[in-house]
Amino acid sequence: MQTKSTLIPQGAWRPHLHLSALLASSCLAGVAVAQEAPSALDEVIVTAQRRSESVQQVPAAITAVNQAIMQQRGITDVGTLQFAVPSLTLGRSLGVTQIAIRGVGRSVGQPGVAINIDGVYQPRNTPMVVGQSDLDRVEVLRGPQGTLYGRNANGGAVNFITQAPTAEFGGYVQASYATYDEYRLQSALNLPINNRVRTRLAIDYNRRETGFVKNVAGGADLDTVDTLAGRLRVGVDLTDHLDLDLNFNAFRGGGAGDYYVLTSPPSAAGVALNPYIVNANVPLQYWRTSAKGPTDSERDFSSLSATLNWRLDGFDVKSITAYQRMDNKWDMDRDGVDLAVVDAHADENSSTFSQEVDISGTTGPFDWVGGLYYMNDKHAQTTYYAFKLGFTPLPPNFYLVQNMPRYHTEAYAGFGDVTWRLSDRLRLIGGLRYSSDKTTVIHRNYVGNMLTGAALLETCPIQRDELEWDSLTYRLGGQYELSDNKNIYATTSTGFKSGGVNFSGCNNAFNPEDITSYEGGFKGRFLDNRLTLNASAFWYDYSDFQLTQVVGISGRITNAASARVKGLELETVWSPDDHWSLNGSLALLEATFGSFSNTDSLNATLGPQNLKGRYLANSPKVSGNIGVAYRTDETESGRLTARADITARSKIYFREFNRSEESQAAYAIVNANLIWDSPDQAYRVRVFANNLFDKGYWTSMLAVDGFGARAGSFGTPRQVGVELRAQF
Repeated sequence: MQTKSTLIPQGAWRPHLHLSALLASSCLAGVAVAQEAPSALDEVIVTAQRRSESVQQVPAAITAVNQAIMQQRGITDVGTLQFAVPSLTLGRSLGVTQIAIRGVGRSVGQPGVAINIDGVYQPRNTPMVVGQSDLDRVEVLRGPQGTLYGRNANGGAVNFITQAPTAEFGGYVQASYATYDEYRLQSALNLPINNRVRTRLAIDYNRRETGFVKNVAGGADLDTVDTLAGRLRVGVDLTDHLDLDLNFNAFRGGGAGDYYVLTSPPSAAGVALNPYIVNANVPLQYWRTSAKGPTDSERDFSSLSATLNWRLDGFDVKSITAYQRMDNKWDMDRDGVDLAVVDAHADENSSTFSQEVDISGTTGPFDWVGGLYYMNDKHAQTTYYAFKLGFTPLPPNFYLVQNMPRYHTEAYAGFGDVTWRLSDRLRLIGGLRYSSDKTTVIHRNYVGNMLTGAALLETCPIQRDELEWDSLTYRLGGQYELSDNKNIYATTSTGFKSGGVNFSGCNNAFNPEDITSYEGGFKGRFLDNRLTLNASAFWYDYSDFQLTQVVGISGRITNAASARVKGLELETVWSPDDHWSLNGSLALLEATFGSFSNTDSLNATLGPQNLKGRYLANSPKVSGNIGVAYRTDETESGRLTARADITARSKIYFREFNRSEESQAAYAIVNANLIWDSPDQAYRVRVFANNLFDKGYWTSMLAVDGFGARAGSFGTPRQVGVELRAQF
């Protein structure tokens, strides 16, 4: 059996100094904040502040990645998006895709980073995949968004904006094949019905037949994909001043994507608890497992939204009405080894109705927006755990059921934000939001005998919890234009994230989370608009910071008393001539706990540990990327573009105890693309290699008490493929 040292190759970048120096030296090769044009950099128009404006004019840390950038860099989902946005990290925990910005956001409760698809808030991360094809752009806002959005967004927001139907007939077909037998087919058809009605249909099919995680014990490989998503958008001009946008999304997905593998053999303490696990086969290599239990999933999601835009003299009214429904079933080998220790099955369903009404306009020197928001979210889940061999304290052939037939949240919010143009160059900013959440939870946990099917013991008799929170958040700040294309800004803002109930426990509620943020920044363009340089510095003060822990086999949210986050981010894009384009970013982050004490279940003999000053999970001290592209002159044979991107991160901890056994050492990922465009731009061929040097790394990790060990999920291995695109 190989030792754990195989998980940290000799080439891993250990010294933070080397990583910092490499990224800092690339600050003139900035990140994708605007389209990579052959000469001057084009503007990217965003709606982050509920009005259309250049990303360079938004007084906040925001990265906008448009369609041109995504196509050139091969950004196809949030997994690749994280390598183009400063301070954005992605991982999976218990089968759930989780996003963190500046070390904040990952949890199993309400998303700390809000996901919005065409203006509709997603209360769960599972349906996020419907917003990852046929995109116009993605906007990533870093920091709390407390006065411009109806729903809580403490860590930030990711806005997926899909392509709207236009008045011209057209579309595209895009097909790709990559190693691991991954096929993907995407297409879109834009079909105008008449001069008032337009439609756009988009289809996205993705299948990966060979799993990334190979099974050395003869079981099925893990991390396979089989998804089909579709979107129909219909735009209708009801009158000259009133238009309607109907948006229908549907998704069906499956595959063995929900998994964990042990990162080390069971400890002596774990073997003492469950002696039979000494025989577990633990393959200590990246992308390897010995799991023999069932691992599969079946997810169905559908949504319908109607957006009305009414343009009146001096102001606009927008109404967004949405309904979403999700059914989610999965089977998972929760032990990740070739023993029948824990097999899990879950049935989950939810339905969400939301209504938002915004009014925005300009009155004299004031640009303003106000809105009302309502959400009615119903969620139910039953999780079944089978212990064929027993698992202390349960004897063999016992099962555990965690049943939550109702988790009902009603949320109300009213918000407003004003920008006061005191002069041609100076603006003052102010905003308020009042929000109220009412949550009712009914849950019950019990154990029983697998052979008889009888329930024997109520570990948590049926509970009914009724919780209610409200908050008043604000934003204050100013922006000053140093020149026509350079400005500075400073803001202070607050955010709020609701508490909830851990249905895996009994009478186990957690408190809301509050944040105060201070941020200042610079945005500018130089060299005849060929160079963009943006910088931001920030400081967060958290109280009741929510974090996820695993107790036994179940994930739970608890509160740390406080946390502090501070950092610096730099982004630049430089297009020196018609051939070269360079981009890069650098993020320096210090995210630590304040007053916090906790006991590590894997080191219980140490008792409560003072964790003040320990790093938050998923918050590398140094991270960044460097990208360079060269494209030839256009000829009768077309044009070639060669591009390489390097993303690097320093050491990342996955648990609050900051032990080396639960961390990912510093690493770098290299992606490469070679693109041919036909002379008429109708055809494109892209040859790509993601994770070119096959660097292994962990994206998440948690404790498994009964094994005295940790379990984790891997990042994506090297994939080489070709993509063909035809536009008409």
